[in-house]
Amino acid sequence: MKHLTVVKFGGSLTANIQAQDKFLKETAKISRTQNIILVHGGGPEINALLEKFSIKSGFVDGLRFTDAATLDVVEMALSGKVNRILTTSLIKNGANAVGISGKDGRSVICKQIKKFGFVGEPTRIDKKLIDILMRNGFLPVIASIAADVKGNVMNVNADTLAASIAITFKARRLIFLTDVAGVLDKNKNTIKEIRVKEIKTLIKDQTIIGGMIPKIKGCVNSIKKGVKEVWIADGMSGIQDIKGTVIKV
Repeated sequence: MKHLTVVKFGGSLTANIQAQDKFLKETAKISRTQNIILVHGGGPEINALLEKFSIKSGFVDGLRFTDAATLDVVEMALSGKVNRILTTSLIKNGANAVGISGKDGRSVICKQIKKFGFVGEPTRIDKKLIDILMRNGFLPVIASIAADVKGNVMNVNADTLAASIAITFKARRLIFLTDVAGVLDKNKNTIKEIRVKEIKTLIKDQTIIGGMIPKIKGCVNSIKKGVKEVWIADGMSGIQDIKGTVIKV
């Protein structure tokens, strides 16, 4: 798709009404002249519903274990709540938004990562449904829920799903909106641009640490597979006047 941007929105930003409203207004405006695919998660909403239903979820290697009860809550929070909120707000702002999940139309096929329960990793993106929506002027809003080849529902990491979709559609830009101002140097200043060849050094000298490492590696993988540029962007800045770190070849 020409001039396609894939945006991942979620995490703590879904609880930040100011950032969310700004982002949705901008996205609706941009969608009138460019193709956008919006992928979202929604950790705070999942946590709130788990607490409401008194469901305790365990962790494996620092990641949430998704058992059957937790999966029901995850799908309820993402497809039933967050997706509806984002889609409705985009429509109110003039966008032709359509809310789906990765399992709709078998758009995202996953392989189960059994040690995490009902958690899947995308193995194939079927472009048909998403492509039909975009070619007819709609903005797909995709909840990070998918299914395996047998149709079993899976919880999917939204970052991973956004990257897989961007690669499949050969997106010009992939944007991860976060609650930080991009990749920070050792003086806590934002690094405005990183080249792929610089990544290993930045990890080795511990400029890039912790949870930013897998995110950066996902960015590099996207670049190597055809995405022109990947942003780790400050969610408060939105996507029109984007601020953060851009990763390029």
